[in-house]
Amino acid sequence: MLIVQRPQIEEVEVSENRSQFVVEPLEPGFGYTLGNTLRRTLLSRIPGAAISSVRIEGVQHEFTTVEGVVEDVVDFILNLKKVVLSIETDEPVTLYLSVKGAGDVTAGDLKAPAGVEVLNPDLHLATMSKSGKIEAEFAAERGVGYRSADRNKKVDTIGTIPIDSIF
Repeated sequence: MLIVQRPQIEEVEVSENRSQFVVEPLEPGFGYTLGNTLRRTLLSRIPGAAISSVRIEGVQHEFTTVEGVVEDVVDFILNLKKVVLSIETDEPVTLYLSVKGAGDVTAGDLKAPAGVEVLNPDLHLATMSKSGKIEAEFAAERGVGYRSADRNKKVDTIGTIPIDSIF
């Protein structure tokens, strides 16, 4: 007959902000299962910040191009998803981009208000030709996990393109 023991949980306080938990006895390999599940759950609840929508001057939808910009709007949006932000406030913020002339457009070219920092300013967003000009406005906010473009869509904003947010 198989006798199953109920696991005992013991907390060992390492410091004021850190604890270690000991759970025993467990079946072989079950500790990995519990540890992975706990790790993934905790990581999915870490708050972050991301761009949730973009409005580009002269662009009505994402399936178009901007004159003088090598990347189309879809590629530009895919690059925007990689921008890593730090936002101190819980309120949505607006960032701006205004670039003219030839060269690379990077995340460092974004104009951010006080309390907002672009953590990867070298990230490539677009390549401009000599005649290129791009004017854009971005909404960014804090959140947890993932939010689809459908959930970022606002009904009253024509010309604003919602994007997936990975916080």
